[in-house]
Amino acid sequence: MLYVVLIIVILFLIIEKFINVSDLNEKDYNVENNINYGEKYIKKEYLLTPTELKFYKILKSITDEMDLIICPQIPLYEIIKNKQYKDFNKIARKSIDFVITEKNLKIKFCIELDDYTHKQKKRIKRDKFVNELLKATDIKILRIPVQNFYDKEKLKKDITEIL
Repeated sequence: MLYVVLIIVILFLIIEKFINVSDLNEKDYNVENNINYGEKYIKKEYLLTPTELKFYKILKSITDEMDLIICPQIPLYEIIKNKQYKDFNKIARKSIDFVITEKNLKIKFCIELDDYTHKQKKRIKRDKFVNELLKATDIKILRIPVQNFYDKEKLKKDITEIL
């Protein structure tokens, strides 16, 4: 008889815990819905800056001819896996301007468009890290300085050489 009572008490405790957890999750959900995210975040109008868009248009004409795909603004963690979680933070907030892939989205190489910010000490350090990381993971990178005019044939030649 004592075992039956003990089992019933344990069942009631389990059911009570389940109900409380369900209530808590529902309450948490309702609290989250009361947050006005519009006060904290705004939509970016464009994925690329005007400078990047200008380059993208030239690049697109080349990659279309070569049957390649351009993936712009890709987070570094999407193209490189970290072996230990502690290393994730080193790549978490970094992105690559353009990742060039085959039609099946297999990564071929990356392109970084270097504007004046790449001459800053902090950015030089970041670029060196990215270069070394991509090299260590066998991903080629093409660094292109921002220009007023891009020579399509030269760019195509550079892309052909890196492939």
